[in-house]
Amino acid sequence: MSQTAKPRSEEVASEALTFETVYQRLAGPVYRFCLTQVGGPSAAEEVAADAWAAAWTAFERTHPTADVVDTWVFRIVRNTVKNHLRSVRRRLRLWVALTKERVPVADVEVKVIERAAAAAALTSLQTMRPRERALIGLRVCSDLSFAEIGAVVACSEAATRVATHRALLRLRARMEGMA
Repeated sequence: MSQTAKPRSEEVASEALTFETVYQRLAGPVYRFCLTQVGGPSAAEEVAADAWAAAWTAFERTHPTADVVDTWVFRIVRNTVKNHLRSVRRRLRLWVALTKERVPVADVEVKVIERAAAAAALTSLQTMRPRERALIGLRVCSDLSFAEIGAVVACSEAATRVATHRALLRLRARMEGMA
């Protein structure tokens, strides 16, 4: 076989498989999948962007072949969607725990009020010291026991219980001050 002979079809397929070609072919389907999973265009764009960033990072490391690249990309997208939804659920649980309200979403006005309250809670939480944010996050969002939180922050269970209680009181006071 001479040096100018055409390469085998498998070699051509692997050479043509670049991240850019995969992205151009799958960008639309990935976005539409994200849209069906997260429900809003801006959230779908954010999740799709996060998924493509993860795929970009992993592409050179894993070198997926042309016959599996679609499923490979959609596994990454699915995992990114799951992480996003988990994050949304955690924020909702935080809001419910902080406000102690369990109002059924009956109409648009209630939904707007709930979102505003959740935003206020998150804004207030962001103004707190990192240790307080961590204690509240571990207790409210992660549902860890005080013993488990103590192990994470290297503190006794009793001291963790007191510090978490004080942090929650400060957060409630800040939220009341915003109202």
